[in-house]
Amino acid sequence: VLSLCCEACKKVIFHVPPKLEADTLVGRVDLKECLQSAEFISSSDGNFKILEDGSVYTTSAVSLSTEEKTFTILLKDIQEQVEKKISVSLVGEEKEKSRHARDAVLKRTKRRWGPIPSVMLENSLGPFPLQIQQVQSDTAQNYTIYYSASGPGIDQDPKGLFYIERETGNIFATRAVDREEYPSFQIICFATTPDGYSPEVPLVHTIRIEDDNDNAPYFTQDLFEFSVPENSRPGVVVGRMTAEDRDEPYTLHTTLKYRIVAQNPPVTPAFSLHGDTGVISVLLPQLDRELVPSYTLLVEVRDMAGQPFGLCTTGTAVIRIEDTNDNAPCFQQMQYETRVEENRVNVEILRVSVVDLDEPGSPGSGAVYEIIRGNDDRSFEITTDRNTNEGVLCVVKGLDYESAKQRVLVIAVNNEAPYMLAPHSQQVSQSTSSVTVHVLDVDEGPVFKPCFLRIDVKECEDVGMSIGRYLAEDPETGNSEGIRYEI
Repeated sequence: VLSLCCEACKKVIFHVPPKLEADTLVGRVDLKECLQSAEFISSSDGNFKILEDGSVYTTSAVSLSTEEKTFTILLKDIQEQVEKKISVSLVGEEKEKSRHARDAVLKRTKRRWGPIPSVMLENSLGPFPLQIQQVQSDTAQNYTIYYSASGPGIDQDPKGLFYIERETGNIFATRAVDREEYPSFQIICFATTPDGYSPEVPLVHTIRIEDDNDNAPYFTQDLFEFSVPENSRPGVVVGRMTAEDRDEPYTLHTTLKYRIVAQNPPVTPAFSLHGDTGVISVLLPQLDRELVPSYTLLVEVRDMAGQPFGLCTTGTAVIRIEDTNDNAPCFQQMQYETRVEENRVNVEILRVSVVDLDEPGSPGSGAVYEIIRGNDDRSFEITTDRNTNEGVLCVVKGLDYESAKQRVLVIAVNNEAPYMLAPHSQQVSQSTSSVTVHVLDVDEGPVFKPCFLRIDVKECEDVGMSIGRYLAEDPETGNSEGIRYEI
């Protein structure tokens, strides 16, 4: 039977009951006798756990009714690159008695083999060749055994990485290995006699490359771009920055922590960053696009759960603050004056402009004008020039100088979009302005009053006889002097 053993440490045998309950103390192993400074202690069998003082406990119920139980304690000194193994056998008390009986009659029963993976540290500094394991056959007691191996790392790519000593079964590594390229190797070990006889079934042995934290995490994008509406409440999610790490998953080497290193502009911190997920959220109660239109965050991601000795990388996030209609338009002047000749129709008489701090060209800054006073006869109309956002005041019905020499209008302005204000902010007030329209006099011709005159004449009246009087008057002076008439 092929078994894995450690030359530096003795084999330990515990005599135990045939059945063991979970969390039962099996025995105690002197670990320091094998390796003084073991930083890593593990068991090849998940049914057992090893404490730092060498105590061996069961993690689940174990039955030894059919055969003895064998497992290996693996000890590592990571700094010195030293690895040792202690073979542990559990023998049931009833089986131990029967074994003595079998030995007395020189009978031997083959044991079932459970391979224990070898472990080699990634980027090991050697010295090379570095022994990582030894394979031995029980049949060496009766035969001259030669060992050989085949598979990846031996006679398959990457060739020559491992070799096995023919006489001893020692497995050696010839150079360092990159786990990200080759996480593990499965080789087949053979035990044969000089004449080619194989008293053993070939052993499939796994060599696992233990990860070294040799890869810094990296962000999945060169630049992360996000946007969030201004005046968003704290806690609103802006976006997520994601990073990856090529080292072994589900280890500290790939446990990442995120943090904000710097913010530009360097004002009050506006955003928070979840350390485990990289999710960016709003922190500042009132984001104001008109004050700060965008923020740039420099974010660090570090492995080893963010510990200072972990490897790190920085990434950049640009957060654009989207405009909302939180500013009312305001007239640039409180009073305007303009002139128009009387009787003019459909003519532009004035343009007014407003100031709006919201984003130009957006519905939040688009102006809507109206006349709220002084236009009862609907002689005026005001519209918006979409190209300039100005208000255009026009006369749509002719004005009469003689009736009113000036008109006073009150105009108001609002936005196309409804207002969206920050929490606890004051309501916006509507901006108004007055417009004084001076009506200019135009020299007009005389006007008959009334416009239509009816005269009744008796028949057979003499020629030249006066039948009536139809006077015209100057609308500006109201008299009829100097007016000549003709039919």
